[in-house]
Amino acid sequence: MKRLIALTILGVASASAFAQQLSLDPSVPFTLFTSNSNDGYGAGRGMWFQANSSFNILGAGFNNDFFGNENFTETLYAADSTGTALHGTLLGSFSMNPVAGIGFQDGTFSSAIGVTAGNYYYLEVISNSSFANNYFYDWNGSPTVNLGLVTILDGGQDGDPSALGNTVAPGLRIMTDTVPEPATLAVLGLGALALIRRRRSTKA
Repeated sequence: MKRLIALTILGVASASAFAQQLSLDPSVPFTLFTSNSNDGYGAGRGMWFQANSSFNILGAGFNNDFFGNENFTETLYAADSTGTALHGTLLGSFSMNPVAGIGFQDGTFSSAIGVTAGNYYYLEVISNSSFANNYFYDWNGSPTVNLGLVTILDGGQDGDPSALGNTVAPGLRIMTDTVPEPATLAVLGLGALALIRRRRSTKA
């Protein structure tokens, strides 16, 4: 029994160690903009979303065709239900110097950030220079998009509610500590199988 408990605890701990990557993707064209007037890098671009479940955000990512020396910062804010306070309470932030090339670049917050079901948040990216070739979702926030853990409501700029109606949104994603239930069950099942095999080998 003690061994079973120990294996169960180990299985749960192993499951929680895996992060799930969730792209804040409205499933619309991901467009290359070549004019700096479209990227809003100095003011910051972001995604406004509502949490459908309570979970922890471990880090975040940004998709862009980075050139050299294009440091960026991602910041998570608590927001409100109307978008009038996108820059609400600062919950966490990190900065990084990405590797040149197309694709997501990920960073982690200094500690896990707990989000609460039903509450609203704003994840923003800001850069010290233009976002090179500027990849953005060509999306104006309508319709909203339910991704399971969160519902993305709109893209914003500079925490300004008047900019929620803009027609582009950055390619962002979050890393969470949420593990799909089948994965959790699989880990626990492997632990139980190992215990059974060990008992059989001992009896033999």
